[in-house]
Amino acid sequence: MTNQYSNALLIIDDHPVYREALGEILTREFSNLGIGVYTASNASEGLDLVDAMDKTWVVLLDVKMPGLSGLAGIKVFKQKSNVEHVVSISGLESPTWEPRAVAAGATLFVSKNNTSISIYNKLKKLFEVSSMPSVVQTAEEQPDFRLTQRQLEVLHLISLGHPNKIIADYLEIKEQTVKIHINQIFKELRVFNRTQAVLKAQKYQLLSN
Repeated sequence: MTNQYSNALLIIDDHPVYREALGEILTREFSNLGIGVYTASNASEGLDLVDAMDKTWVVLLDVKMPGLSGLAGIKVFKQKSNVEHVVSISGLESPTWEPRAVAAGATLFVSKNNTSISIYNKLKKLFEVSSMPSVVQTAEEQPDFRLTQRQLEVLHLISLGHPNKIIADYLEIKEQTVKIHINQIFKELRVFNRTQAVLKAQKYQLLSN
């Protein structure tokens, strides 16, 4: 694979058929965006690639592999200064693993039951966010999240674990309106799922007591 790209995706999976098939498809799709795609059969190989190449990485890490994997693997890759995002991928059930993976530092949890194009679309969003200009903040600075009162109410109900239908019934609005509010919350907080939204809201004390 070419070495010319400054942004790169690293797929780490010990199943050669899945790894090579996904790698081939994602290489074709991401090459059009100027993003290189690399593969490794284990975390050790992946770490060698990250250390050897001067690139900004998004790492797609299989949850269950021999050696370093799972939550420990997420934390190791997140410690690398040139790793922008770690995405946890697995055939295991997402309700069980997603909160744990996100808490360990993963940006996303992706199920292997998704199609390759669906996985591509999820990963593509990470590169789009990474390319946005960043604002350096001091420890004392509070990000200016522009959430409406209604969006804060929705966010609070999300933090309590309520599904969209219950939120809609509680706020006496349509379920589709709830979805619109949630999409705006994700966009404003620059997150990709409900778990991340709640964690970020807790960090910046956006939730009412």
